[in-house]
Parts: sequence; C-alpha cells; structure tokens
Amino acid sequence: MDLKSQDALYIVALNMIPGVGSAGVKKIAANTQSEKYFFENLDEFVEKKVISEEIKKRIINGKVLDMAKNQIDTCLSHKINATYYKENNYPRKLAQCSDSPAMFFSLGNINFDLSRTVGIVGTRNADADCKNNIFSLVKDLKENDINAIIISGLAAGADSFAHQAALKFQIPTAAVLGHGLHMIYPSTNRKLASDIIHNQGMLMTEYYYGEPVSKFNFPSRNRIIAGLCDALIVAQSKIKGGALITVEDAIDYKRDVFAFPGRASDSLYAGCNNLISTGKASLITSAEDLQRLMGWTKTKRKTPEQTSLALEGLTPKEVKIIDILRSRGQTHIDILSALTEIPQPELASILLTMEFKDLINSYPGKKFEAR
Repeated sequence: MDLKSQDALYIVALNMIPGVGSAGVKKIAANTQSEKYFFENLDEFVEKKVISEEIKKRIINGKVLDMAKNQIDTCLSHKINATYYKENNYPRKLAQCSDSPAMFFSLGNINFDLSRTVGIVGTRNADADCKNNIFSLVKDLKENDINAIIISGLAAGADSFAHQAALKFQIPTAAVLGHGLHMIYPSTNRKLASDIIHNQGMLMTEYYYGEPVSKFNFPSRNRIIAGLCDALIVAQSKIKGGALITVEDAIDYKRDVFAFPGRASDSLYAGCNNLISTGKASLITSAEDLQRLMGWTKTKRKTPEQTSLALEGLTPKEVKIIDILRSRGQTHIDILSALTEIPQPELASILLTMEFKDLINSYPGKKFEAR
C-alpha cells in the first residue's frame, strides 16, 4: 500500500476502529464504494445497520482519522509496509482464510505466492533433539532444491530454531509477531529479528506500531502462520501448548499437518505423538518424508536457452502457468487459479491441453507440476 496516498489514511483508519476487528472491517468494506466514503457518511451506514451507533461514537470520539495519520507517519519514518486484504500483493493462501487479517504491517519483503511455504512450530522449551530435527529438515530442503519459505512465530525454542536454520541454509524466512513492530518479544531475539530483515526475510504482524504484548494476541497470531503455509510441521510439543492451537487452525484451513515423533515417555513430544495417533498429523522424520507426502520434487533448473525453447509457441496464459509451476513446483488448481487469475473451468481446459503437449504432469488431488 502506498501509505502516502489519501486512500491509505481511510484504509488504516477503518482498521483502527475500536471493537470492529478484521471481520467488521471486511463487512464495512463490502458495503461501501470506498473507505473514504464510509467515513464521510457514517449516518448512512448506521441507518443501513452496517455499523451500530456505538461504533459511530467510537469513530468520532476516538478521533480515529487522527490516530491513523499518526500511525502512517510512524510507519513511513520506520520504513514499515502495510498490506490491505483487497490488494493484489496480499498473500493468496492467507486470503483464502475467512478470518484472515484485513491488514498487516511488515518489515522486509517476501512474496508468499511464488514458493512453497513451510510453517514450523513447537514448544518454547525445545531441546537439542528438536533443534537437530529442524536444522536437518531445513538443510535437506535446501540441498534437495525445494524452493521454500520457512514461517514461524519468533518465539523462544522451536520457533527460533526454525528461523535460525533458515538463515543458516539461506532459505527465506518470515516471522509472524503477536505485537506491534515497535518491539521484539522475547527481547533475546532482537538480533535474530534483525538478521531476518537483513537477509531478505520478513517480520509481519496484524498489530499496530505501539500495540503491546498480550497473551491473548498469540493464539490470533498463530492463525496467520497456519494460513500462510502449505505444510505445517510440529517439531516438538507437550500435550498442551500454542503449537496445538496452530494445528487446529491449519486443519480448519485444510493445510497438511506433520509432526516429529518422540519416545512415549518424553513429555516434550506428548503433543506430537497424540497428533500422530489421532490422525491429525502425519509422521515425518526427515525432509524426504515431507517431500514424499506433499508430492514435492526438486525445483527444475533450466538454462535460458532451454527456457526460451520450451516457451516457443505457447499462449500468454500457458506461459504464465508454466512460470508459476516452475517457481512453485507441484501446485493445486485452486492456488494456480488464484495466482493466474484464470477461472477454474477455463484453467482446467488449458491444463489438459498442456498435459497433452507434455508440458506438465498431473497428480491426484488436482495438483500439477511443470515437466
């Protein structure tokens, strides 16, 4: 979002109305010709019962537009980006989730739509075994040419190991925070957060600059991790914990969930073992297991000459499809339709033609991959 634009003021203000929330923001946005129009015609929206009289009072008495201007000035001075759910660069996978944030703030830049996304979560009391499993998995993803982004929550323990592994093996990583970008929690991860930003990673949050840490923010934060990922991995978890909340969100979003197993007597793996035994997660012990279960193959590396030759005679839509499949690897038709902006019936016909031309492979579950 261009925070210097006039539209930005009203978009940010809409998202700052006390007590409205993301669902309320989307409801208002769906019932107005523009965010600016909404603020200039509050009585109309009260009459239509889009908002209540109480919300109108909060907007006026809370000086929401003034608050938004201050927030924008702060973001501009700290080079913080803001992304609204209506924008084309809003992550497609997150947009598919009904309770996705209407807007989020970020430092750094990652295009979540052009890579496979792997969420890694677990206990804050993670041990050396957990660290070894995470580092081994991320290392193998890199060595096997799996084009992936590692997503976690910058918490102590498993989250930190996930980000550290991504940095070590030069894989992009995104940290989803449960507070504003004015701080890092825990404070011991300040250097890690800085390293993420300076190595083509991202810090992102739905909370405004200045919003403090609250224990109630983290379950909400976890849904964003779940929504962004293709695959969610529980590296280590007790029988209760935040990682298991993320799992429930991932299941609701129809994401694939995996867990590392542990000894039956190890309380740090009780949550993982339970997820596996109840069928909520598939057992993995390595990146190879993840790749096999997800149907991921190595990213194909072609020379410029090969690429040019392969694209000769293709329609613009076929070229667009090939570019996405080469970047992402095996991709579901729903994601492909969202990324190409081609309606599914038309897309299915194009994909069939491309399969006959030996340009792509099809797999069970309406997934496709470039040859």
